[in-house]
Amino acid sequence: MNAADDTNSEKAAEYLRLTLPLMSRHHVPAIPHNYAVWYTYVSGENPALCEEIDRLIGAGEAFTPSVNAHLYRRFISEQDLGEVEQVRSELGVLIQEVSTSLRNAGKDAQAFEGVLDNFAGDVSDCSDLKSISSLIGELIDETRNMRSNTTTLHVHFEEKSREIENLQEQLQAERQRALSDPLTGLYNRTALFEHIETAIAAAEPAMPPSLIMFDIDHFKRINDTHGHLIGDRVIRFVAQTLQKNIKGQDTAARFGGEEFTVLLPNTPANGAMAVAQTIRRIIETAQLVRADNKKPLGDITISAGVATFRNGEDVMDFIDRADRALYRSKKDGRNRVSAAG
Repeated sequence: MNAADDTNSEKAAEYLRLTLPLMSRHHVPAIPHNYAVWYTYVSGENPALCEEIDRLIGAGEAFTPSVNAHLYRRFISEQDLGEVEQVRSELGVLIQEVSTSLRNAGKDAQAFEGVLDNFAGDVSDCSDLKSISSLIGELIDETRNMRSNTTTLHVHFEEKSREIENLQEQLQAERQRALSDPLTGLYNRTALFEHIETAIAAAEPAMPPSLIMFDIDHFKRINDTHGHLIGDRVIRFVAQTLQKNIKGQDTAARFGGEEFTVLLPNTPANGAMAVAQTIRRIIETAQLVRADNKKPLGDITISAGVATFRNGEDVMDFIDRADRALYRSKKDGRNRVSAAG
């Protein structure tokens, strides 16, 4: 086992082990958004975030819920949230326009109803055909105006309906993008936390969810030998394999780098182990070749760790047990699946 090859997985495991105690020291609740902030802080991936947290700590500021929410919005998801809010704002404007049109239509209808009432009264009072003819002419003009207004309103509604549908589609797309990994199309870590909490809340005591953590073996060697574009292709291949071998409410996510997760609701440990072994064997037997020269990429394998949720367990502890089982698989020689204790 080469120490250099273990750098990425060991760092991820170390970040995971450091994050929770640090959050506890500063009295930060271990919820997904807070974890995303502090994991990023520990990893040093976002210098601006690190500088802000260091400033807050140095100033003795308390990490209140509002401070925690501000850190998440500003440094983790500000761009995504901004785009979603913009779409929501545009949608609100359109709905307001349609409401205004409806109110105007109501006024037009009331006015036309008044014209009809007046016409009925005036006809009753008329004693000659000329006067009646004049009243009919006026009624025809009002009817034409009402028809024109109705047609215009109908066209307006059709246009606004199309705009609303387009904005709703954009809103859904932004929501999906905010929860997706751009390289693989799988869910990202933020979405994974949401799905884990949902699975735990919906689980029956006898059927808890299980979590599989995967890591591509010797990934640094793949990058060093073939380049990062080929490395990205291997990551996408693993992601596609995960997606093809899950079903129903199962969730595949990219946890970060070359590490992936599969969440299996209502799945006992033996079922999760079977899924992990199936995926491991499929990847082990794949024969990937370079697109440019058709030369084999060599053996591509993955290691895995499986944990089944314990009643009352913290979400972070659940993930950490799966991650430690994965680390044991790597330590014991890779290309294997280990169950959490």
